[in-house]
Amino acid sequence: MRAAIVPSETVPFSERRSVVLAVFLVPLVLAILLFTIDFGAVFLLCLAAVVPAAVVTMFAARWLAPRGARSWASSLLALAWGAGAAVLLATAVGAWSSEQAVYVDDRGILREAIPTLWVSTPVVEEVGKGLGVLLVLLLARRLGLRGVLFGAMVGALVGVGFAAVEDASAIAADIAANDLGSGVATWIVRTLTFPTHAALTIWTGAALGLALDARRAWSRPLLALAGLLVAIGAHGAINYGNVAGATDQASFFASLGTAFGWIVVSTVLAVTLRLVLTRRRA
Repeated sequence: MRAAIVPSETVPFSERRSVVLAVFLVPLVLAILLFTIDFGAVFLLCLAAVVPAAVVTMFAARWLAPRGARSWASSLLALAWGAGAAVLLATAVGAWSSEQAVYVDDRGILREAIPTLWVSTPVVEEVGKGLGVLLVLLLARRLGLRGVLFGAMVGALVGVGFAAVEDASAIAADIAANDLGSGVATWIVRTLTFPTHAALTIWTGAALGLALDARRAWSRPLLALAGLLVAIGAHGAINYGNVAGATDQASFFASLGTAFGWIVVSTVLAVTLRLVLTRRRA
């Protein structure tokens, strides 16, 4: 008798589960290990300190997707990519691009050919997060999970993972450079602005979710690129606020105000989209 052939679609993760887990979890472990080596146990304490904000933002992001599409497997993979691979890519590629952008002018002054803070950094970080969003969406399609709302959820969750590690490292660095009081102040600011990365990558996720279901093949890359460019542009605007003011205090409030404004805009649009699409399906 011939052995029955089981279609690969019926076992989406069985044969490749170990590879998938390695791709997402190994970078996560490496990222936490590297930051722990840099800052010691303080980093782990700072990571614990940002967990409440991360949990609240995570559940808000999961609400965006229809109930049947709130896969915990996809959610955890998205969080892992943001906190692991995206952080490592941003750190490594960001350091390399910063070195390439620096030059010495005729007066011997060190200058940047391309502004790192508000040009190259947003590009590197949003592309790194976007790669994870695309990978999770492609894996999830094997389970029948798709659509713009599911993409928005995945994008926001990748942002949550990224923000958790970035904020924890920023707080730890502030404590190391200054004192505990300064670290606490940074924690307060980072907690208030924690949804920023989710509010950025949600655009990439929504666009990719829409693009993967687009009927016209030529429109898919355009839709995906449009969402990514929105995320990059908003990220650049927020970072530019750090140098836009006449004083350090003015720059701080400019960046803070831009971040809050973008969180509000993204939240209102995402909630509106979710309510409209849910009512149509009902």
